[in-house]
Amino acid sequence: MNLVLNLIITLVLFSACRPSEITKEEITSLRDQNKDSLVAFSEKILPKILGSEFKHLETGLDQDNQNEVHITYGSNSALTFNDPSEYRKVLTEYQSLVLLRIGYVLNLHHFHRLSLSLSKPFFIQGENNPETEIQEAEIFRTTMNQLELVKFFENHPNFDPYKAPKLGDKEWVSVTEEIQSLWKVELDEISRVKVE
Repeated sequence: MNLVLNLIITLVLFSACRPSEITKEEITSLRDQNKDSLVAFSEKILPKILGSEFKHLETGLDQDNQNEVHITYGSNSALTFNDPSEYRKVLTEYQSLVLLRIGYVLNLHHFHRLSLSLSKPFFIQGENNPETEIQEAEIFRTTMNQLELVKFFENHPNFDPYKAPKLGDKEWVSVTEEIQSLWKVELDEISRVKVE
């Protein structure tokens, strides 16, 4: 009974936290007809893709003095329903999916690198003050060159990042492995998160 109850709660939370379904065709149409700057377009399109998980967008120069787009996203809840043994796998796969969704919609704009940060609220162990017990923290950041993103989509023209992947699907496993081999991990604090 507990398992069924946990599954129902998880489904309700996921459906409440996710944006309404958007298709690759809709995104392609919005992307191809866009005349806005990168920042203006991103501020319109990212909430459609990420819903309430979209937190922040900034652009600037990277260490090579070239344009970098930095996007921060993440859930607004300190709770998780992931099993501790699967926590890292789930987060890195979700990072892959978000990177592909954002990379696809922004790949007609000119930038050098896409930086993606996963930030979440956490219960801080040992805090006695309810005001500071839950704090937001960036736990995972990856970067990827735009040329690699463009090449990925050229090599996988039929891949649809807007379809929810099925667990264990061979194509999805292959895609996430490929993306994770292309990105650079700049921050990894996942191992510091204690999942209970």
